Amino acid sequence: MYREPLLCNRAFAETNAVIHMMHQVVCGKLAKAEFIVGLLCAMARATGKDKDMDVKGSIAEAMWIAESVRAFRFQAEAQAHKDQFGNFIPLRRPLDTSRNLFPKMYPRLIELVQLLGSSSLMATPSEADLSNDLADNVAQYFQTVNLDSSDRIALFRLAHDVAVSGFGNRQVLYERFFFGPQNVMASVYYDLYNKDDMIARVDELLGR
Repeated sequence: MYREPLLCNRAFAETNAVIHMMHQVVCGKLAKAEFIVGLLCAMARATGKDKDMDVKGSIAEAMWIAESVRAFRFQAEAQAHKDQFGNFIPLRRPLDTSRNLFPKMYPRLIELVQLLGSSSLMATPSEADLSNDLADNVAQYFQTVNLDSSDRIALFRLAHDVAVSGFGNRQVLYERFFFGPQNVMASVYYDLYNKDDMIARVDELLGR
């Protein structure tokens, strides 16, 4: 394939490598969504807010995102089929749906961490503050109902890294444009979607 750009461009689509790539990606996105759910639940439990209906409702939204991604992956695997070469490939549509939705889902997951953490994501001491002249004050004022100060600081430092830090915000930008501009991806999804069957159902109803 050396010096054969047209052949290289065809190979990616015609060997179904793009579909296997989507499957690999959806596994990674599910892991990220599950991690955020775990982080939110740990934060709520640490502060005793896991009994609050509004907090539970917010975290439930993150759970819905994780379970949606899981369902997309399950359908793709459950409806795997043979390609033109006799190799099994996952069903493309649910994987394609996931990769179009996750760039919108991930920023919302991060927003949920920010909303739950609020000022605790900024006013979090460093590890050094656990052993310097501020140590007694830190131990007293940074404990929560279910965590001592050192464990609470570690948890909320992790949340800070995920949702506030430069690294965390680069991850949001990365997810927004992982596959390319969202309008381009959505347009391609529209073109590949089997619209005729659904239009036929509308026409059939109108024809009654």
